[in-house]
Amino acid sequence: MVAPAGLFRGLFSHSLLLFLRTGFRVWNNADMVEFLLQRLHEDGWLLLEDVIPPDRVDSVCRNVLAAREQSLETEEAKLVAGDARVTTRGGAVVGLINLDQSIAPYLADPRVLAIIERLWGNYSRILSLGGLISDPGHRDRVWHADWPFNQTNAAHIPAPYPDSVQVLTGIFMLTPFTTETGGTYVVPESHRSSNNPTGDNGVDRGAPHPAEVQVTGEAGSLLLLDSRIWHSAAPVLSREARVAAVVRYAPWWINLSPLLLGTDDHSRIVAETNGKPYLVPLVKREVFESLPGTVQPLFRHWVDRGTST
Repeated sequence: MVAPAGLFRGLFSHSLLLFLRTGFRVWNNADMVEFLLQRLHEDGWLLLEDVIPPDRVDSVCRNVLAAREQSLETEEAKLVAGDARVTTRGGAVVGLINLDQSIAPYLADPRVLAIIERLWGNYSRILSLGGLISDPGHRDRVWHADWPFNQTNAAHIPAPYPDSVQVLTGIFMLTPFTTETGGTYVVPESHRSSNNPTGDNGVDRGAPHPAEVQVTGEAGSLLLLDSRIWHSAAPVLSREARVAAVVRYAPWWINLSPLLLGTDDHSRIVAETNGKPYLVPLVKREVFESLPGTVQPLFRHWVDRGTST
């Protein structure tokens, strides 16, 4: 992993490395959770290794690639693809959990649950889950922050926004993230700014940033971001695609109804303003019922209460 000098300030002891790689299987230590929270607070990102075990990650990767083909046929994907206000790439997998559940057990990694519980208390939930495949030759590089801080979305927290952690983004590396495959670029400490490049803050969204760091990691790792941090994809210079799954966690008090078609908030904030939507499909009831018990509480707010199909 490429990191600025002194990022971890000499605190990466053998014990901490064990924690990052194995979590509560080795460590159940509140001090370690506090350390990770401090890294998120100061740097805006951290890398957790072996969230998906090495003997399982290839299977999850194949399933996400297969789900990409299925996702092109969903109504949600058709709506997004036909809307000029939405910037999409052919590698986006909309509503991943409805198409494949092999990643589900790893969404409730004990390290992640400990972090979000410490941040927000009980009843945190998954805001969205999707797949993201960048094929060889992919060149798109655009600095942004994620929802709800992305100022191009109709529903967003206007800049200047408060200095508080309100959403976390997790990028599961299903293939190795290297300088050749295009590890994610981040600008450390940019999450403490009250604006980001989507809000016309004077930063060239398509140009390299002098403080940027390219995060690399092994397949199965999870890059955890404060969703305010400025980040971007990187060019894929290899012959192999870069495959990821992107999950976002939020506290119970974040209003998610603007993300759901048919709600009054979506109509008022997005449709009636002809604004750029950010859409999240409901989870099919039978899919929800098949999820592990530790994962169901993270999705129960998105369950389709209508007729099962």
